Amino acid sequence: MERLDLSTMLFIEKKMDKISIKYIKELKNTKKISMITAYDFVSGYIVNNSQAEMILIGDSLGTTTLGFDFTNKVKIDHMLIATEAVSRVGISKLLVSDLPYDTYNNKEDAFRNASSLINSGADAVKLEGGIEKVEIIKFLVDNKIPVMGHIGIKPQSAKTFEYYKILGKKNEEVNQILDDALAVESAGAFSLVLELVHRNLSKKITNALSIPTIGIGSGDDTDGQVQVYNDLIGYSPYKLPNHAKKYNNLFDSAQEAIDKFVNDTENENKN
Repeated sequence: MERLDLSTMLFIEKKMDKISIKYIKELKNTKKISMITAYDFVSGYIVNNSQAEMILIGDSLGTTTLGFDFTNKVKIDHMLIATEAVSRVGISKLLVSDLPYDTYNNKEDAFRNASSLINSGADAVKLEGGIEKVEIIKFLVDNKIPVMGHIGIKPQSAKTFEYYKILGKKNEEVNQILDDALAVESAGAFSLVLELVHRNLSKKITNALSIPTIGIGSGDDTDGQVQVYNDLIGYSPYKLPNHAKKYNNLFDSAQEAIDKFVNDTENENKN
C-alpha cells in the first residue's frame, strides 16, 4: 500500500476536523467566535493554524493587497483566485468568501457568482445588505448556498472615507438596523456581521437574534469578532482603523529585512 506524504496526511486530517455551520451556530451564548481574513496561501495557512473558528476571504483584499482605495473595485475573478489559494491549505476552519460589489444585484447573478466561490473552495458566502437583500439571501439559502449577512456600515457602498462612522445613535438608524438584522435572520442567514454599529444596538441585536453576530467596531457584546489579517500582524503602510488592534509590526520588520539584503549586496561588491 502506497504511503501518503506528510502534506497529504495533514490535508486529510484537517478535512476530517472541519468546522461546520452547525457548530458555529451552536457557539452562540457559549463561546466567543473569532473570524480573521486571509487572502493567499500563506495567510490562510497561518490563520488555519490558529484557534479562530472562521476564515473570511474578504473583499478587503482590494485595499490590503491590490492597492485599491475602496473595496467596490474588487471583481469576482479577484475573489475566486484568493479563495482558491486559501483553500489549497486544506482548511479546517469554516471558510467564508465575500460576494464582491455588483455581483448579487439579482437572484441569477447572485447564484452564479456564489456558486463559483463555493466551487473554488468556500463553505459559505457573505453579502452586504438588509431588508433590500432578503429575497436574494433566501434564494441562495433555498439553493443550498449558506449565507452570512452583513449590515451596519457596508464598505461596498463607500465612496469617501467620511462614510465610515458609527451607526445606531439616532432612533431612525436604530429601527432600520434592527429591522435589517431580523430580516436577514428570517431569510435564512446562519450568522450576521455588524460593522460600526453602536455597542448598545449591537447588544440589542445580539440578544434578539438566534444566530451568531460577528462584530467589527461594534463593541464587545456581539457573539464574536472579525478583524483584518494585515491589521492584526501590522503588515500595512497605512494607519489602522480605530477599531483594529495591532499585535505585531511585520511591515517594519519586512522593510528592515529588505534593507539588510540590499546593504549586504552592496558590501559584497565592495569586497
